[in-house]
Amino acid sequence: MDDSENIVFHFNDKINFWLVRADGGKYFNDFVNNDYIGIKYNRVTIKDLNKIREESIVSLDTVRDLMFKEYIKEKKISINNLDTKARRQLTLHAKQTELFAFEMKLGDLVITPAKKSYKFALGVIVGEPFDEKMNVIQRRINQSLNKDIVYACSDYTKRRKIQWLSIIDRRDLPKELAWIMNAHQAIAKLVVQDKSKLFSLVSPIYKYNDQYYLRIYTGKGSNLSIYDWNKLISSLPEDQLKDIDLRANINSPGYFTFLTSNMHSIVVILSSIWGLPAAGVVALIIQVVQDIVGKDNLKKKGIIEWIQDVKRRHSDNKVHELENKKKCNELVKQMDLKIKCPGEKVEKNNSVSEPIDIDENTDSKKDK
Repeated sequence: MDDSENIVFHFNDKINFWLVRADGGKYFNDFVNNDYIGIKYNRVTIKDLNKIREESIVSLDTVRDLMFKEYIKEKKISINNLDTKARRQLTLHAKQTELFAFEMKLGDLVITPAKKSYKFALGVIVGEPFDEKMNVIQRRINQSLNKDIVYACSDYTKRRKIQWLSIIDRRDLPKELAWIMNAHQAIAKLVVQDKSKLFSLVSPIYKYNDQYYLRIYTGKGSNLSIYDWNKLISSLPEDQLKDIDLRANINSPGYFTFLTSNMHSIVVILSSIWGLPAAGVVALIIQVVQDIVGKDNLKKKGIIEWIQDVKRRHSDNKVHELENKKKCNELVKQMDLKIKCPGEKVEKNNSVSEPIDIDENTDSKKDK
């Protein structure tokens, strides 16, 4: 088996994508800085929900009945006095809670919008649902009120641990998800016909449904000439071309994606374009994977579902040495080629300086 085959992300159709709003972006910084997502309505806890699962079959009806029960107990009313508005609101909370506690799973991807949906945090679920301790929540809220933390902190008790991967500009989302700019649901399952469009936001190299994907960025974008394309294709061994497909989404800048049924062809492509030996390609792929999830997070539940194994015999120094010596060949320079994801790295901040909030005015200018 190719040494590099085991170290790329392995995605499949069981992985779901979720939109989780942070109360209109109010708690975006809290979610990202503290590695979690959460939902409202604290009257019903994860402990309560787990008890339901032990005693009966979980469904929207059983969760809603629990919501009704807790509400009328708090309001000291009978079920017959539960008005239409309260029923509707509780049913909505029940649906969100059912999705959060029972439909989401380890390895699923989450997208959380900042205020006005200019930016989105992209992450992977790495923990089962849990109840956060109230003293922890209250301490964080007090720190926020006292300006010890420069962002608002939620009081949501129902939470899931997230490994945030990147911050994505809204223009990088596939057009099929344009509707989420105006979505108001606290939680929504994202459905696209071609999931590779979302997996490509995670990593430029991965396997999905028996196909290997290599997504390469070009800074020249729409300025690519026929000569550029010809030089790109001719850099590949002719006997490999029949096994490789090429998709292009070239704007300015843009991406093109190589598809093939075997990892060997991906190695050949990278080796041919960047001028790397096979060992150097493996080292480069390892560096890409580690840059995305972080070296210390490779064995987290959820992420480990994506990666079969990560070879560690290639040191970081060796990776950098190979990159510096080999990758800047003439083709890479001419077409301004890079192996990169569209998102930016997540930079956390728990201090009193500046939050990781986005500059909405800057984004607005770019959109004009």
